[in-house]
Amino acid sequence: MIRALLLILFIAACSSGEEAAQHVSRGKALLAEQKYDAAAAELSRATALDRNSMEAWLNLGHAYRGLKQYDTALAAYVAAKKIDRHSVAPHLAHAKVQLDLGRIDQATTELNFVVEMEPKNLEALILLGQVSQMPHKLPDGSTGVTRASLERAELNLEAATTLDPKNELARAELAKVRRTLASLKEKK
Repeated sequence: MIRALLLILFIAACSSGEEAAQHVSRGKALLAEQKYDAAAAELSRATALDRNSMEAWLNLGHAYRGLKQYDTALAAYVAAKKIDRHSVAPHLAHAKVQLDLGRIDQATTELNFVVEMEPKNLEALILLGQVSQMPHKLPDGSTGVTRASLERAELNLEAATTLDPKNELARAELAKVRRTLASLKEKK
């Protein structure tokens, strides 16, 4: 009797996992077509069937980001991070939404965590270089970019161009930050 019950529970779990995977697959296809409402519906079904599917939560976050429902996207990314704290994908996605919202400090924290886990993550290094050049609130209450932030940007972008010397974005951002730093030296 107990064996039969365990077998039924096992079969039910397997079928819901397979069904969840089908919803994830359909949701990802809809994301590729930029059909964010439909993707969110499919991916919500997937997370309801499999609460431990990082892929479902991550892609659900992407769907909500596409809908510009940023708080819901952040919640989905947090759920994905809770499932696999050491996966960089939800941290990168979380950082991008923080940037969409203009939350420079939170984005920087997430990106630093990504680089800590994966020091050769090109996307995170480039984003950190870009974020470090963005104006943010300074200790005196004003808004601006400090020399230290620019130097951090240069450091991250140098690492990015070392990883991929042909990456046009990294090279362009590095050239931009170096021009800015050179102009600061001239003003002294």
